[in-house]
Amino acid sequence: MFLIDALLVLAMLFFLFLPVTDHRTVHMRLCTFFALLAVFVVSITHTPVAPVQLAGIVLTH
Repeated sequence: MFLIDALLVLAMLFFLFLPVTDHRTVHMRLCTFFALLAVFVVSITHTPVAPVQLAGIVLTH
Protein backbone atom coordinates (compact mmCIF):
# COMPACT_ATOMS: atom_id res chain seq x y z
CA MET A 1 0.00 0.00 0.00
CA PHE A 2 2.82 2.37 0.77
CA LEU A 3 4.16 2.06 -2.78
CA ILE A 4 0.79 3.11 -4.18
CA ASP A 5 0.68 6.07 -1.80
CA ALA A 6 4.19 7.13 -2.81
CA LEU A 7 3.27 6.94 -6.50
CA LEU A 8 0.16 9.04 -5.88
CA VAL A 9 2.23 11.69 -4.10
CA LEU A 10 4.74 11.76 -6.98
CA ALA A 11 1.92 12.11 -9.52
CA MET A 12 0.39 14.98 -7.51
CA LEU A 13 3.76 16.74 -7.36
CA PHE A 14 4.18 16.29 -11.13
CA PHE A 15 0.85 17.95 -11.88
CA LEU A 16 1.46 20.63 -9.25
CA PHE A 17 4.70 21.76 -10.91
CA LEU A 18 3.61 21.67 -14.56
CA PRO A 19 4.20 24.98 -16.32
CA VAL A 20 1.16 27.24 -16.69
CA THR A 21 0.46 28.22 -20.28
CA ASP A 22 -3.24 29.01 -20.43
CA HIS A 23 -6.58 28.70 -18.65
CA ARG A 24 -7.21 25.15 -19.89
CA THR A 25 -3.86 23.95 -18.51
CA VAL A 26 -4.62 25.41 -15.08
CA HIS A 27 -8.05 23.78 -15.08
CA MET A 28 -6.58 20.41 -16.13
CA ARG A 29 -3.85 20.64 -13.48
CA LEU A 30 -6.25 21.45 -10.67
CA CYS A 31 -8.78 18.78 -11.63
CA THR A 32 -6.09 16.11 -11.90
CA PHE A 33 -4.39 17.21 -8.69
CA PHE A 34 -7.61 17.10 -6.67
CA ALA A 35 -8.68 13.77 -8.21
CA LEU A 36 -5.33 12.25 -7.20
CA LEU A 37 -5.65 13.84 -3.76
CA ALA A 38 -9.07 12.23 -3.32
CA VAL A 39 -7.68 8.82 -4.28
CA PHE A 40 -4.77 9.36 -1.88
CA VAL A 41 -7.11 10.24 1.01
CA VAL A 42 -9.23 7.15 0.35
CA SER A 43 -6.08 5.03 0.21
CA ILE A 44 -4.80 6.42 3.51
CA THR A 45 -8.11 6.03 5.34
CA HIS A 46 -8.59 2.41 4.23
CA THR A 47 -5.08 1.23 5.07
CA PRO A 48 -5.33 -1.47 7.76
CA VAL A 49 -3.37 -0.70 10.93
CA ALA A 50 -1.88 -3.57 12.91
CA PRO A 51 -2.11 -3.64 16.71
CA VAL A 52 0.88 -1.99 18.36
CA GLN A 53 3.14 -4.12 20.57
CA LEU A 54 5.96 -2.37 22.38
CA ALA A 55 8.35 -4.26 24.68
CA GLY A 56 5.88 -7.03 25.38
CA ILE A 57 2.97 -4.70 26.15
CA VAL A 58 0.01 -4.96 23.79
CA LEU A 59 -1.97 -1.77 23.35
CA THR A 60 -5.62 -2.41 22.52
CA HIS A 61 -8.47 0.00 22.08
